[in-house]
Amino acid sequence: MKTVRWIGILIAALLGAAVALAAFAPASLADAALRSATSGRLALAETTGTVWHGSGRIVLIDVARARPESAGSRPPVLVGVAIPGRLEWELRALPLLVGVVDAAFRLEGMAAPVRLAGNLNEVRIGAGGFALPSVELGRLGSPWNTFRPVASLALRWEGMAFRSSGFEGRATIELRDLASALSPVRPLGSYRIEVVGSGASTAVTMATIAGPLQLTGDGSWNARTGLRFRGLARSDPVEEARIRSFLNLVGKREGDATVITIGQ
Repeated sequence: MKTVRWIGILIAALLGAAVALAAFAPASLADAALRSATSGRLALAETTGTVWHGSGRIVLIDVARARPESAGSRPPVLVGVAIPGRLEWELRALPLLVGVVDAAFRLEGMAAPVRLAGNLNEVRIGAGGFALPSVELGRLGSPWNTFRPVASLALRWEGMAFRSSGFEGRATIELRDLASALSPVRPLGSYRIEVVGSGASTAVTMATIAGPLQLTGDGSWNARTGLRFRGLARSDPVEEARIRSFLNLVGKREGDATVITIGQ
């Protein structure tokens, strides 16, 4: 009986230790999970707290340039865009025991936290949005690093669902006062990008809000081929002379427009 009693005490101690370790699991584990889920395209830097209630900075990684400094044991160098402000999250532990995700996150500047829920087959994100005063889009890698655009960014989305078969939902991205290091005209304009997911394929359209550089286009994205986009650029007659050299760098002239292609 004493042996059974000691075995029971040992099991209880081990379970208690496991619960304690889980309760204080570092927030850096959320970084590892995010990288795995996004194939290394997103990361969490400067994490604090625990995986259940923590914070960090979102980094959009240029996968092609993110690599170890050497063949040694140094950590990889993150090359990309760090989203201004900190992301805070809270993840409930008990629902995970039955395979259900129940969490909330909030980026600095958001009016209210956004709910995240789902399971192994589907993840749903509630409606939300945020704005960034200035983003160097050139750090996202090709093709953005060709003309190194900078703009303020506003992102809004309706309720979205992510499944293994694709994405469903709608998001709107506004790039305000876009400028490029290759053009003396500043700003070139402001633009709206609509992203609509309906399963395996996601439609992408672009339109001009205002500015001397008129941009329109449409395309699609899927996990197999990535982004495929065809856009047309036209300049205001008043600024045509100063914008012409920029257009010659970013696309091919066809008639009165410049064709810009991505992934085609």
